Amino acid sequence: MKREELGKISIYGSSQEVERTLSLLLTIPELLVKRECEARLLIQDLIDKHKIKATIMFDGNTVWSKDRIIRNLKQIIEAGTLYNGKKPSYIPIGSMLRMPVVGDCILSDYFYSFLNLDCGSIAHFNKQGWVTEYPTVDDLREFFKKNEYGHRVLHNVRHSDAKLIVEEIEKLLNIND
Repeated sequence: MKREELGKISIYGSSQEVERTLSLLLTIPELLVKRECEARLLIQDLIDKHKIKATIMFDGNTVWSKDRIIRNLKQIIEAGTLYNGKKPSYIPIGSMLRMPVVGDCILSDYFYSFLNLDCGSIAHFNKQGWVTEYPTVDDLREFFKKNEYGHRVLHNVRHSDAKLIVEEIEKLLNIND
């Protein structure tokens, strides 16, 4: 994995993807002097327009692809659940412990990271554990209304790119004020 720095912007990924991303970022006029909220939205547009796979961070926080998350959310809404297959269950580990399991997850690693890093969710050990806690679209809707810290996600996202994504998620999940 390669890392490149451009002021407060860090790029992580394969050498080829980092170089491509850096050259695309340099096409944004005066990017390094823009306020963070404006810069994050410009970078988000660039990520989605050019389908950038490298991870871009602004001041240590990921700038998210709206398209990737919304595309995954639409798959989840169509399925009605965050997993394929049987209903979530538990498998025993020894005599006193159990581990949550579900079928194949529809929830992508990318969307799962967004939920954990920007939406007020704990990891629940892993993605399967998170899906076991929130297995259906209704559960996901309730999470966005009241996250694990007792707050509506929209009112607590810190970054402009994440806020834009959460607004679209709420629209698709029919969450009204």
